[in-house]
Order: sequence, then structure tokens, then C-alpha cells
Amino acid sequence: MTQKSKILQDQPLWEKLIKKWFWLYFFSFLVAPATYLIKLFVSNSISVADVGVLYSIVSLVSLLNTYNDLWLTESLQYFLPRFLIKKQYNYAKTSIYLSLAVQICTAIIIAWILRFAAPWLATNYFHSESAVIALKYFCFYFLWINLFQTLQSIFIAIQDTFSNQFIEFVRQWSIVWFTMLFFFTGKASVQWYSLNWVLWLIIWIIVALILFRKKHAKELLQWKFEYDKKVAKEYVKYALWCFVWLEVSVIFGNLIQQFVIAFLWSESAWYYTNFNSLFWIVSIIIWPILSLIFPMVSEIIAKKDDWKLKMIYSFFYTYLLIANIFLISFLIPLGKEIGFILLWTKFAFSGVLLSYGAIFTLFSTFTWFNFNVLAGMWKIKERVKFMVIALIVVLLTLISMMWIWIYGWVLALWTGYIVLWALSFGELYKENKFNVNWKLIVNNMIVCAVMWIAIWKMKDWIFVFDDMERYRNLGKLILIALWMWGIFALVNIKQLLVLKNEVLKLRK
Repeated sequence: MTQKSKILQDQPLWEKLIKKWFWLYFFSFLVAPATYLIKLFVSNSISVADVGVLYSIVSLVSLLNTYNDLWLTESLQYFLPRFLIKKQYNYAKTSIYLSLAVQICTAIIIAWILRFAAPWLATNYFHSESAVIALKYFCFYFLWINLFQTLQSIFIAIQDTFSNQFIEFVRQWSIVWFTMLFFFTGKASVQWYSLNWVLWLIIWIIVALILFRKKHAKELLQWKFEYDKKVAKEYVKYALWCFVWLEVSVIFGNLIQQFVIAFLWSESAWYYTNFNSLFWIVSIIIWPILSLIFPMVSEIIAKKDDWKLKMIYSFFYTYLLIANIFLISFLIPLGKEIGFILLWTKFAFSGVLLSYGAIFTLFSTFTWFNFNVLAGMWKIKERVKFMVIALIVVLLTLISMMWIWIYGWVLALWTGYIVLWALSFGELYKENKFNVNWKLIVNNMIVCAVMWIAIWKMKDWIFVFDDMERYRNLGKLILIALWMWGIFALVNIKQLLVLKNEVLKLRK
């Protein structure tokens, strides 16, 4: 006789947040330098043209990979916790096998097409003969990536943040290790660096399988395979709406970039691209915790703990807002300096754009928070509707703001995010009204305003716009960030002590 699953057992919300938050951020900060190191070794070992070919191939493969699972992995992340909570254990096992089977079929098809299309793509799309072998390596990548995606979705669905973040850490640093191996052994080329993606995937899968077998396989795979037409229909229906959502999101994410390329000079396109890269610095700090929201909300709704939803909304809308306010008070006065330090003098203007657009990171952060909540509430149709409305607004803004050059394009991006936030927040608040700690928020806003003014007045004395001073300027930037963090800690000392006490309780 099978036993009751111990996965997703009830635990205090504070305990859940603190334990999972710790692993999210611990591994996120360990992973952060890896991407920079990879690009550093690659860019210093092969030609600029070959770097373009390599990352163009990676971009194409990443795009194809979004179609590999037909969005059943997101369905798995939504349904698996619900099946476990409702003790529908046979359906839980069936959903895992269904997602894996579909991914294997699609992966074989994609790999087969890529294998035979490689010569044509290399000649007519990448314009490089070296791309042929690289593309053939990625055929093996597609044959194996489906197994990993299923395992990763299971970790996400059952909120095993340690396993999920640990294998992501292994993935990034495996790429670094193999890149360094090829760099120092004189095998730096597009072909060898492409093989890198297959090698780290093998290590990735081995580590993921070990963790899955040790922690969850016995429970999740002990049940019987059971097919139910109604359940399967709902499962596929969710995946189809995820498909529509992704297509609209891709258009939303690329529309402005394409307008810049079409109507402005290529130089402007580079400015806008680098501005976007700088903007995603915020995601290093904010995004890890947002990844926890979707499965957690799905679990809470399945357990009908509506009061926990209000606690989550209040907690995140209070503390994410404060975190964003501190980031904005850092990015707005120092945007130009950040652009100069990270992108050299010729792209310092991208940092100027960051200064103008930083305040709107509030809306992008809470938009993705709201969308993760809506996904956990089965409001996937609403997500699509809101994105279509925002697309129309962005398009109208682009057309009407062309006369103010690239500033108009940045304004269009943030207009879209304001619309997305307003629509998604209205849907969220309609379901569960909640409060925030306005006293704490206002206190932090006052402190941030003072720091903002101080930085603005003193930055011309601190930074020197000379490429020879770039690394010294980086040190000064880090010192300012640490100074701001120290003030943040002092202002919020009571809240930090409460957090410390909660952590100590968990260790007992």
C-alpha cells in the first residue's frame, strides 16, 4: 500500500518565506559573476565575428527551447502541488510522465530538423561555416534538455528552492569551468564553446537526478499511472493559454527594439539594448524571490488559506516597494556613472537612459509579481488580455513619441509597464483587498530622498570620466552601495531584528 505524500506539508508562512528566501538569494549571488566570466573568456579568445555567431546560435537555440515542452512544464508547476494537496497522487505521477513524454517527442522533432537544416542555416542565416558543427552539437542538447526541464519544474512546483537553485549554480559554474578549460588548452573556437553547452547539460542532469532520486523520487513515483480525460483537458488548456501568453510577451519584449532598429540609427539600437541590459541589474536583486510566488500561491489556493494570500500581498507590496525605492535612489543619480563603468565611455549614454527610466522599475517589478500571482490563481486568460492592451498602448506611444528620439522609446516601454501593473493590480485587489505598512514605507522614502540629494551633489567630486579610471570608479561605486546598505540597515533595524528572531526560531 502506498503512503501519504509528505511533500508540501503545512508550515508557518514566515518559516516558508525565510527558509526558501535564503537559498534563493544565497545561490543567486554565487551565480551572478559566472555570466560575466563566461563572456570575458569567450570575448578574449575568439574574434568579434565568432562571438556574434556563437551567441546568435545560443539565442536561436534558446528560442527553439521555449517551444520544446509545449508549455506543459508550466502546467506541471501549476497542477502538481494541487494534486499533492488534494491527495490525487496518481494524477501527480501521470502529469510528470505526460510532460516528460511530450517533451521527448518535441525534442526529437526539433533535433532532427536542426540536424538537417544546419548547413543551410550556417550559410544563409549565420554566414559562417563554423556554425554547422556547432548546430549539430545542439541537436544532442535538445535530446537531453527535456529531462532536465521536467526535473526542474518538479523542484519549482514543490518549492524545493535548495535543489532548484543548487543545480542552477552547478549549471552556470560548469559553463565557466569548461570555458576556462578550452581557453587555457588552446581549444577556443565556436565549435568547442558550443560543445560546452552539451557537457554542462550532462553534469546538470546528473546532479538533478541525484537530488531528485535522494529527496523526492520515492514519494512522487510510487503511485499508479492514471489517465482522466477531464484532468488531461484542463492540463492541456492551461498549457495552451501559456503558449498564447508567451507569444504576446515575446512581441511586447521585442517591439520597441525593432522600432528602434527600423526608425533610428543602429547606434541608437545599441544605446537602447545596453540600457535594457543595465535595467536588468535590478532583476539580480528582485527576481529570485518572485520565482517563488507562482507555486506558493497555487499551493495556498489549493489549501483555501485565503488569509495567507493577504499576508503575502501585504508583505511583498511593503518590502518590495522599499527595496525598489532604495534601488531607485541609487540608479537615478548614478545612472550615467554606472553606464560608463560597465559599458565604457562610448555607451555612457545608455546609463543616462537608465537614470530617466529607473523610477519605472517599480511598475515592472510589481507587474511580474502580480502576473506570478495571477498564474497561480488560474487567471491566465486575464494575463493575455492585459498584455494585449499594453501592446496597443505601447504601439500608440511609440507612434506619438517618435519626435523626441530615443527618449520616446524608453517612455513607451514604461508606459506599457504602468498599464500592465494597473490592470493586474486591479484584478488582484478585486479578489483580495490588503493593506501595507505605509509608515515604514514613508520613513524609508524620506531617508532615500536625502541620500539621493547627497549623491547627486557629491558625485562630480567622486567620479572621473576617464577610461583609465574605470576600475577605481567601480570601487567608489561599490563603496557608495555599501554606505547606502548600512543606512538601510539602521533605518530598518527593528524589522531586521524581527527577521533575525524568526530565523533563530527556525534553527531550534
